[in-house]
Amino acid sequence: MPSFEICTDDMAGAEALAAFRQSVQDVFALTYFGDQSHYRLRLSAWHLGTIMAGRFQSTALAFNRDAALVATSGLDHLLVQLYVEGGFVGTAANLPVVVTAGDIVIFDLAHELKTQATDFANISVLIPRSFLAHHDEDASRLHGKVLPANGAMAAMLGSYMRALVDRLPTLTMADARVAARSTVALITTMLADQGDGITPAAPPPLSPFRKVAREIDRRLRDPSLDATALARTLGMSRATLYRSFQPFGGIADYIRRRRLAAAAIILSSPAHSRRKMGEIARDCGFASESAFSRAFRSAFGITPGQARQRGGDFWSHPDMQNQDNRSLDFARWMRMLHP
Repeated sequence: MPSFEICTDDMAGAEALAAFRQSVQDVFALTYFGDQSHYRLRLSAWHLGTIMAGRFQSTALAFNRDAALVATSGLDHLLVQLYVEGGFVGTAANLPVVVTAGDIVIFDLAHELKTQATDFANISVLIPRSFLAHHDEDASRLHGKVLPANGAMAAMLGSYMRALVDRLPTLTMADARVAARSTVALITTMLADQGDGITPAAPPPLSPFRKVAREIDRRLRDPSLDATALARTLGMSRATLYRSFQPFGGIADYIRRRRLAAAAIILSSPAHSRRKMGEIARDCGFASESAFSRAFRSAFGITPGQARQRGGDFWSHPDMQNQDNRSLDFARWMRMLHP
């Protein structure tokens, strides 16, 4: 099974920090405030095909995922972290988050975050958002959610995450695929808002939110898609529709966010590097290229062209062709995760 390691037992602190920065460049920008020669890191990560899991032990760092990075990273994933030692304070989409040892925190990488960690050790699992489609209403509501160490969910899920990374070095790829499916099933079920925590034998009826959300994703290309069209298609009252989306910023905001997320993924992919910007705008449901550009810049602080350039710079980096550059391999793994 593909694996990746960085350890300051084997390299200088500054070299390890540079490798760490490069490997997680799509997730966070890292800041270290001390003398880099004193920086300490032990990182082990494994690629299970559909998810990634890793064990991290590091000197105190600041982590920042700003709007521009959200737009250019090509990631549409949830990051689930168990803090074994240490913790952090920070914000997730401007809401305060505090994590201490034993807590589990969830981040939706479609949103911004900023944290300042003490010396820490954590176990991290990266899961494509699409795995949560049948379990959860809007995965963004999990952004910054903390499962406290003294709660049953953190205790059970934390025990599993520890066991997982302990066993990963010994797994074959066939074993890894089973482990990935099991991990996704456990995490998505535990994170879902199900009262008694028991997974029903058959999928539960779709909630009004999920019913509408599926129709939105199916019709993202339609520039006339709005609350009226959705209510008419689904035989739903406008009042029910508005009420279902009120906790998520409203129906219009949700449609715009899904369109922009889809556009950001397209712009970051080398497979779409030759597509015209107007075509991408239309495919993501914007009435015109100018409307798309305004909305994209307002959401992410950069233009669609800048987002595409940053994605191109990532994939055309000379070191991408260097088989010895494991840090870039790690970064590339994250972009290639899919169900």
